[in-house]
Amino acid sequence: MILALCSKGTDLDSELDERFGRCENFLIYDTEEETFLSLKNMAKDEAGGAGLLAVQLIVDQGAGVLIAPEVGPQGMDALIQFGIPVFKQGKSKTANAAIKAWSNHQLPLIEKNKSTGLRRA
Repeated sequence: MILALCSKGTDLDSELDERFGRCENFLIYDTEEETFLSLKNMAKDEAGGAGLLAVQLIVDQGAGVLIAPEVGPQGMDALIQFGIPVFKQGKSKTANAAIKAWSNHQLPLIEKNKSTGLRRA
């Protein structure tokens, strides 16, 4: 399974980011190979639609699961369309801790947000 995690740094000991669409980096972790790569989040500086662009970045890396603090409504809709479940990173402080918690079934699944998100006039 390929996991995507929101990170402030570039390795598995890095602190997790509190944002999804505007996180600094994504860590893409392969649970079978126990390898990872760090991917700079090019969506974070976009004026709008960062969540949707971030979804495309992780989909392009083959992610089958996202571990994140939260995801906006449009990003969640896109993740649902791609069949990617989202787990709340919870109290995990590092990518390693989140991966271990996910492997032990200790992270809650984030359900689709019922809010409509921000609308611009």
